[in-house]
Amino acid sequence: MKKQFKMKSKNRFLMLLLFAGGLLAASCEKPAIDPGGNDDPTTDTTSTEEPGKDTTIVYALGVEPSLLYLLRSESTTLSWSFSPETPELADAPVWSSDDESVATVSPEGEVSAVSPGKTVIRLAAGDYSAECKVTVFMGDKKPEKAYIGDYYLSDGSILSQNSSRAEIGAMDVIGVVFCTDTSRMSGFEKKALWEKGIEPNGLVMSAKQAPEPLRWYYTDTYDFTLNEEEIGMPNIIVYDDPVATYRMANEDLNGYMYYNQIKELRAKELAAGYYQVFTYVAEFEESVPSPEISTGWYLPSNGQWFDILRGLAKGSVEENNLVPEGNEDFYWMQLGPLSTNINNILEPVKEHSEFIGSGMMFWTSSVASPSETRFISLDDNGFSCCYRYYKMEYMNVLCVLGF
Repeated sequence: MKKQFKMKSKNRFLMLLLFAGGLLAASCEKPAIDPGGNDDPTTDTTSTEEPGKDTTIVYALGVEPSLLYLLRSESTTLSWSFSPETPELADAPVWSSDDESVATVSPEGEVSAVSPGKTVIRLAAGDYSAECKVTVFMGDKKPEKAYIGDYYLSDGSILSQNSSRAEIGAMDVIGVVFCTDTSRMSGFEKKALWEKGIEPNGLVMSAKQAPEPLRWYYTDTYDFTLNEEEIGMPNIIVYDDPVATYRMANEDLNGYMYYNQIKELRAKELAAGYYQVFTYVAEFEESVPSPEISTGWYLPSNGQWFDILRGLAKGSVEENNLVPEGNEDFYWMQLGPLSTNINNILEPVKEHSEFIGSGMMFWTSSVASPSETRFISLDDNGFSCCYRYYKMEYMNVLCVLGF
């Protein structure tokens, strides 16, 4: 049996008294006062700020849009804002133009085009500044308003095909729009434009061709065989089926991607001069610089050449009227004066190449085998073929670009 411990009442009273006295002493104790007099015991020194954290507000001034493209005599008003909030400013923001011969700006931020060129519109607000880069186009239309047959100018603007011959001849025309159906642009090409902040609008054929025929691929050891499938360029051919080959060729819109694959993955062979057609593209880019709002020049693929024939040569190169040739190739007849139709568009242009009426053969960028590449022909007899031939052959070359 356990014994119970009982505290006498006198001892219990004494312990309660000592405990209560300890609480009273604790509640009456004063905090220590700094001898220097810096502490005020009546002031709450607690803080919600994280020790060492910089609470300075960083302001940023922005102008919208930051890139602006205007036609001649066009005007638009810019907007501005601070983030995260507007600071106190001693004076109102001030607008200015680096070159008022190109574009002026009012105190309210209205930008007015004066003449073709480039300038920068600046906004100063106290110690803060922002800018908008402005291009005043040479043409009478912006890229998004282009039609097939319109002229493409060196600044990326469009000159209407209905312009006078004198105006067309006076402008710096570098190509002709042959396609405005953006579904006929590859995803790779459209992505390149989106990354530049450009919405895809279509495709342009260069006004000038290579001055002489070129080989597609040929080495100094007389070899013309190299497998481009190894670098992601498919062979555009379906053996024993010309119609299926046409369908594959028609959907091959990857000229821009092929040029980039050659530049990046066959750089050694390109530098050695083995890919003559792609060397020419680089040289053409130097002599006829592409606008910054484009993909840059490249060699058109098979399907893109079909779109040139449809858009500019007015040739119906479709599946329902093709004539099979052998097991994989095909051609068309009775298409009309293909060469003349293109020449009529190019004739007013100051610097252009002529399409020979008796017939020309042009390389595409679409390979058919390690030793063969697809080519297109056109003439004024209404004939156009899509065959494949050895890469060592000399054929004509022209460039295209996406915009």
